[in-house]
Amino acid sequence: MNTQQALRPQADFGRLAVISRQPEPAIAGLLRWQEPLATRLRHRHNLPGRVANRLLNVELGLFLLADLLPLAPAEALPNLLAGQGWVYRERSVWTPRQYRNLSQARRLLAPYHDRTTWLNALAKYVTLPSTVRAFAPNGQHPSEPGLRRYDLRERQSLFQRALL
Repeated sequence: MNTQQALRPQADFGRLAVISRQPEPAIAGLLRWQEPLATRLRHRHNLPGRVANRLLNVELGLFLLADLLPLAPAEALPNLLAGQGWVYRERSVWTPRQYRNLSQARRLLAPYHDRTTWLNALAKYVTLPSTVRAFAPNGQHPSEPGLRRYDLRERQSLFQRALL
């Protein structure tokens, strides 16, 4: 075995390490609907890392719940996404648009099919200042004017487009 043959696996491993640092296409696709709003939120409110992305994911889930199951608690999203539980069985009659919204949300909110992941994200969402959140801690639209009306309309529009 010569020196170049001995180094080849290490060189391949180094190249794989560089490739693995790039965002996975599946994850990038799941976050693409959030831009450029996520970047603006990150800079405007000085949010670290992917907090803005998680904020918008949680709000998309709460927006979906408000549309499909307005009386369900915020904790019911995993049941809705999985099509299980009392909240799903007791739902009203939905329009074709609502079924399409649910189908798209199942793809965009795939990590939140897991109840623990959703509850952790929801707990972190509640800790954010009311000036950043579009929903109150109980999952309803806030009664206190923390978020400006323009920002609220912008997010609702973003969520509607994401679910098309």
